[in-house]
Amino acid sequence: MRAKVRLSRLIQSHDAAALATLRVKGMPMGDLTSRPRNGGQYEEPAESAIKVQPHRNKVMRGGYLAASLLLIALYPFLPAAGRDTVLLVASLGAIPAVLVVRHRTRPSRRRPWELVLAALALVSAGNLLALLPGESAASLGSLLDAVGNVFVLATALVVVMRQGRDRVGSIIDTTIAALAVGGVLWEMLLAPNLIPAYQTGPAKMALCVVVFALCGVVGAMAQLVIIRPVAAMRLLVTALVLALFAYTIPATTTNPQLSTAAGMMLVGVYTAVGLVGLDPTAVELLNPVPARPDRLSVRRLVLLGLAITIVPIVVGARQLFGGTDGGLALLISSATITPLVLLRVGQLSTQRDQAVQALEHAATHDALTGLLNRREFVSRSSEALARGHRCAILFCDLDRFKAVNDRFGHANGDKLLIEVGRRLRESVRAQDFASRFGGDEFVILLQDATLDEVHAINERIIDAISRPVRMPGGVVTVGASTGIALATDELDPEELIARADHAMYAAKTSST
Repeated sequence: MRAKVRLSRLIQSHDAAALATLRVKGMPMGDLTSRPRNGGQYEEPAESAIKVQPHRNKVMRGGYLAASLLLIALYPFLPAAGRDTVLLVASLGAIPAVLVVRHRTRPSRRRPWELVLAALALVSAGNLLALLPGESAASLGSLLDAVGNVFVLATALVVVMRQGRDRVGSIIDTTIAALAVGGVLWEMLLAPNLIPAYQTGPAKMALCVVVFALCGVVGAMAQLVIIRPVAAMRLLVTALVLALFAYTIPATTTNPQLSTAAGMMLVGVYTAVGLVGLDPTAVELLNPVPARPDRLSVRRLVLLGLAITIVPIVVGARQLFGGTDGGLALLISSATITPLVLLRVGQLSTQRDQAVQALEHAATHDALTGLLNRREFVSRSSEALARGHRCAILFCDLDRFKAVNDRFGHANGDKLLIEVGRRLRESVRAQDFASRFGGDEFVILLQDATLDEVHAINERIIDAISRPVRMPGGVVTVGASTGIALATDELDPEELIARADHAMYAAKTSST
């Protein structure tokens, strides 16, 4: 094993020397990723290897924002054709900005930005058709605009799926809550106030789908903003929120001032998308966020229950107060069935958590004594040594255990081992942990213990194990032989255990 360690260190030092040589020769470290590996295959450069100079990037963002703000400021003072021209210029102007982030992103991760480019191209074509005369051009432009919005939503979903793939549960919960908000928004504010053009037919259905889709995606991305609050993520959420207002305001009012504000918001949507492309943090949007344990708590169940029931309750209340008898049944069913379903889900979740905990305990602990098993002990010892704790390994072997097995039987021998495990747990400190390595061998890791504390714990363990144990056939007394190994920077857990075992064997031999 020591030979392997020395070989590993030799390899590591050789690599370090090689890298140092490359630096002396003037080869940039970033160039290492472009050298052929694995039989001539080239690795893709990381996003950090494709950079725009910070000063140049700052100037680009400032100039783009200034030009966009100028378009927004001019929008209210222009005639209809001029406003359509502003929308066309704004949508076209976002395309070069998105090309910047596409260039910075490695090829395997460019799909979302290509979706954005397709969306901007479709929306720009729709804005161009709006400048042409005739209803057919306007209808085709609206269709292209709707398809472009689908591409934008697809982009947001790809970002959510790639960033949040390790936190699916929390993202789904936030999405459900956001969809519930969208349902309340539709039932309480939008549906009762739609202008005639949106009250029936495909227009109403399309608007309803857009409202729910935007709310759901905004909810999912809001969770990602909390997890990874980078500027590009906030800009993307801002674009989606502005799009929600820009599409719902014209459907609910004919007020010219509000319609003008909606058009300005639409220019703001294109501006926010362009700023995402120019922001240096945009390349982080496709990196998964760190995973964390996902448990269905009572609080989450209550919030999910509210999200599920709020829309049916609002609809039922509207129908009931409007004189429709069906509203009463909807209210009662929502208020009774949903809590029962969630109660059942909570029960199943608790049973699942208990089963998972039992499996984890069985995989990491000795079935007889409840102490750590060998694999888990070595794993925890490695973590403790890696964190720089001052550690000591104590190896313990029972004396005269075979005689107990021969006289009282293996069942009583197991009872003795269980009692020894209990006494070991009582003899060590809270930060220490004991394990059964097999048979009558036990190993204990002592963390942050002085030499005097190590010897004191060792004596306490020997005294505890040496106390008589009452068996069905009589009282037995066993002893313990122990060995101690102190951790150093050069030793790993297996080597420490081997040294402690050797010290224990020497102590047992000298006592016989």
